[in-house]
Amino acid sequence: MLLIHRTTIASLFAAALAAAHTGEPLEPHDLLTAQAWVFDPLILVPLLLSGLLYWRGHQPGRGIRSWEARSYWAGWILLAVALVSPLHAMGEVLFSAHMTQHELLMIAAAPLLVLGRPLVPYVWALPQAWRKPVARPFTTTGTQAIWRWASHPLQAWCLHAAALWIWHVPWLYQATVLSDTAHTLQHLSFLGSALLFWWSLLRNPRTRGQYGLAALYVFATALHSSILGALLTFAGAIWYPVYAETTWAWGLTALEDQQLGGLIMWVPAGILYTIAGLALIAAWLRESESRLSVSTTVVLFLCATAALTTAACGRSDRALAADLTGGDPGRAPDLIRYYGCGSCPEIPGVSGASGLVGPSLRRIAVRSYVAGVLPNTPDNLMRWIREPQQVDEHTMMPNMNVTEEDARHIAAYLYTLR
Repeated sequence: MLLIHRTTIASLFAAALAAAHTGEPLEPHDLLTAQAWVFDPLILVPLLLSGLLYWRGHQPGRGIRSWEARSYWAGWILLAVALVSPLHAMGEVLFSAHMTQHELLMIAAAPLLVLGRPLVPYVWALPQAWRKPVARPFTTTGTQAIWRWASHPLQAWCLHAAALWIWHVPWLYQATVLSDTAHTLQHLSFLGSALLFWWSLLRNPRTRGQYGLAALYVFATALHSSILGALLTFAGAIWYPVYAETTWAWGLTALEDQQLGGLIMWVPAGILYTIAGLALIAAWLRESESRLSVSTTVVLFLCATAALTTAACGRSDRALAADLTGGDPGRAPDLIRYYGCGSCPEIPGVSGASGLVGPSLRRIAVRSYVAGVLPNTPDNLMRWIREPQQVDEHTMMPNMNVTEEDARHIAAYLYTLR
């Protein structure tokens, strides 16, 4: 009996795979069949692996808030809908469906995934022995230089805009319908450039809090994508003849299908960009109000810092830091690279520590608080280096098992950053 069940299941699965590769254009009556779904391992394996890593790495006390986790899973589900559901197969016969798929990738899934801060759970999901080797290639000087250039909002905006316009050149777009390789490259460039664009605005430590600038780039993206949508909508001729023989089964002419796709890019996508831009402006206004309310505190803090600096006049920052912590600042850069600390925050003066996840540690020596939680004292700073989750349960820093002596040297170096 068990053998019969196994044979039956294997036969059904083989039939599903065969139906998915018949090569026949999808028609409305095929939507509920296996032919409409994607069984490509090149899509399913990365999708399932990313979900597994996030699920394994997202645990209480590891720096991910509940709303961020919900954002990630919403983005992950939308990514699955765009790449696995019948929408993917419909994109091969309807330009409007293909356009819907692209908008889901770029405007819906990408920002939600970025808001979910996936890098943090991905790191936590790895075994302890793997974390340093995995992080090491991303902390080299060359990698960091390329990342810093590409993740600047202006460069990220240009790359994302270029991907959108280039892939809509008629002969190149038609190649994506006829070639699986071209189709894969198109989706990778759309999703990759969108992730880079949204990360540069929402998670980049160098631009964090610059909501007004982020809103400007979002509105600029809405503008140029709406122009492309309008061109498609009002075009008097078919841009992509590859759809000419496949739209009739869906009750549309190729030109009507193209106009519908242009409207999808123009109106619904424009509305989503506008909502995102308005949300960033609202955050900008809240931030401005918050800064205004603490202006007196800032003035007092600067006065206190100036007094301390004057009192310490005549002594070097390194000597003062060594006296405060009992550590050697000169040994810290090698230790920071050894523990892979530079893959999280930006640490000035340490090659490769340009930061991919956390905020910058510039001028940490004159900050009032460590991690925004504890008063900035040597003991608290060393405690944060060794046991970051005990200091702040929402921190992005993983526990790298830094020894007490090494934490003392690292803290000494951080106290030179004034």
